[in-house]
Order: sequence, then C-alpha cells, then structure tokens
Amino acid sequence: MTLAFNVGHADQDNAHEAFQSLQNRVHRAIASHTEFSLDRIVTQDNRVKYTNKGRKQSSTDHLDEVFQLMRQLNEVGVGSETLGCLQENGSSFRDALRQCCEQVAAEFDNRPLTYVELGPEPIKTGFVLKTLLDLGVTIDRYIAVDINPMSSDHMRAVVEEILPGTPLSFVTAAFEEFSLETHVGLQAPAALVTMLGFQEGNDDPFVVNEWLANVARPGDLLLSESQLYKAGQIDKIPYFYAHPAMQRFSRIAFEQSVDRTLPTLNRFFLLPVPFRDGETAQVAILAEEFANTISGRNLHVSNFCLKLTVDQYRHYRRERGFFEIAGETFTDDETLHFQLSRRI
Repeated sequence: MTLAFNVGHADQDNAHEAFQSLQNRVHRAIASHTEFSLDRIVTQDNRVKYTNKGRKQSSTDHLDEVFQLMRQLNEVGVGSETLGCLQENGSSFRDALRQCCEQVAAEFDNRPLTYVELGPEPIKTGFVLKTLLDLGVTIDRYIAVDINPMSSDHMRAVVEEILPGTPLSFVTAAFEEFSLETHVGLQAPAALVTMLGFQEGNDDPFVVNEWLANVARPGDLLLSESQLYKAGQIDKIPYFYAHPAMQRFSRIAFEQSVDRTLPTLNRFFLLPVPFRDGETAQVAILAEEFANTISGRNLHVSNFCLKLTVDQYRHYRRERGFFEIAGETFTDDETLHFQLSRRI
C-alpha cells in the first residue's frame, strides 16, 4: 500500500465540477493531485461492488466475500475495548455506540420501534439490537435494505436468534429506491433507521440527505456512523484503509472490473473535493495501480469515502431542513462519530 496526501483546497479552476457527481469529482481530484492523468484513471460508482446488476456473470462468490470482509472490520471495531481511545478510561468505539443506543432508548421512551437497517451486517447489528433490548426497548419489526443480494442469507439467522417471533423483511434494493411510507405506511410504529459503517460517505451529502429524507417518515430517527476528518488525528484514516480486509476488498473490486490475473499495487489518497456550496471536503480513495503494454501505468479506484469534519457533518445533516440533530457520541479521539437525528 502506498500513500499520498493533499489536504489543502480543491483546485478552484474546477469549481464548476462541484455540481457533478462525487464519482466524477473524485476522478478529477486524482488527476489534479497525483501523477495519473484523466485517461489513466478508472472510477466506478461505489455500489457496483455489491451487486451483479448489469454484468454477464452470475456467480455471487465475490459478493459473499465482500460481505464477510465487512463483517471482519466490524468484529475489530465492536470487539475492541480501546479503539478510538487516547487514554486508559477514554470512550472507545464500542462505548460510543452503546452511549448512542442509550440515547435511542431515551428518545423512544418505552414506545415500540420499527428497526430499519440500511446495509445490514451481523456484528454491529447484533450489538445494537441486544443493547436496545437490554435497555428495555421493544422492537416491533425488523427491515433490512441492501443492494447486495447475499446479505439476507447471513442476516436472517442472526436476527431470528436475537428477535424470535419478530416480523422480518429483507429488501434487495438501492437505498434511494426504498421508502418506509410505501413499505409500512404512516401508521406503523416510529422507526429507527440505521446507516452504519461509513456508508454515508460514499456519495455527495446533498444527494444522501435527499434519499434519506425519502426513506424516513416524519418523527423517525436516523442513527448514522462516520469517520471524521480531525486535525491531529489524520493518520487514523489511512490506518483504517491499510487493514487487510480493506486491501482485499480493493483487490476484489479490481478483479471484477478489470482483470483477475494482473498484478497490482494498492494505493491510498486523501484528497480535497469541492461541493456545490463552495465548501471543500476530504475524500479517502482506495485504489489499485496496474500496468499494461498499451497505456502504461493506470489506476483503478476501488472505493472512495468522504471524511467530513464534525461541523461539516452537522451542517449537511441539517441541510434543506430534512433533519434535526437529536444526539451525538464520539470516541475519545473524536475520529469516530455516531449521530442521532430526527426526520422533520
């Protein structure tokens, strides 16, 4: 894995690109700040890695492996007593997640809830569900929404064991295609919508907030997780992407998109991208460098994820008045963040 950082401002000559998709802006940011020209960079929508849609192949082995890799990462996070701590008794990732569950329990105040999970995964989900039950929360129904068709095979047994007898639904769809109002109606119990695992950073915050607003109904709560860009703690970002599970994830994306046999060099970049409101944010980019006899050195972008500051994260959650922030918890180093917000 090689690293490259440029944590200044986005190229002002490309300000008009702030209105393009995040994928296009990432593509141009790489060309502006690295040795790769535009024609040597291959970028894809982040969702391509979780589905066979639009492909000739029918095998789902790689989708199953991707799911298992994300599970490994969450086992590290939830299982650690020190992740995110700066001192012996500081708040760890696990502590911050538990504290956010306590806020959820206080918000629902003995009212039953519908648990809606965007991008289900058994380790973190199991921890959240068990913690809520221990806090006296009644879960009326569980709904999982995922573009990866393999997730339901893994999730069903886990959730059935934790919530025996509870109605379960598994929906294979992109998040922006799902609406609670359509799925359960307005009269169903208020929902806790969870989006964990940094997923929100995979797209433009203006876009994400709009489809989250369409998912939730007025009064529903949203629990989201982010890795923040925190001055003095920037090294935590490449550390996460250097994990073997993330590097294998990157290689799988390359194999599915480009070639299964070509050797690659794992690359990481932290680069600035512009937003439509004039703000600049940092984006973490995981990629595979490869070479061929026709075009020389090339770069395949396997993943990109925004790393906002906490002020930016709060700002974009409130953008357009869709949500109000109801609570927040942090790890001791303030790099891992759980936010609870209410759909207005």
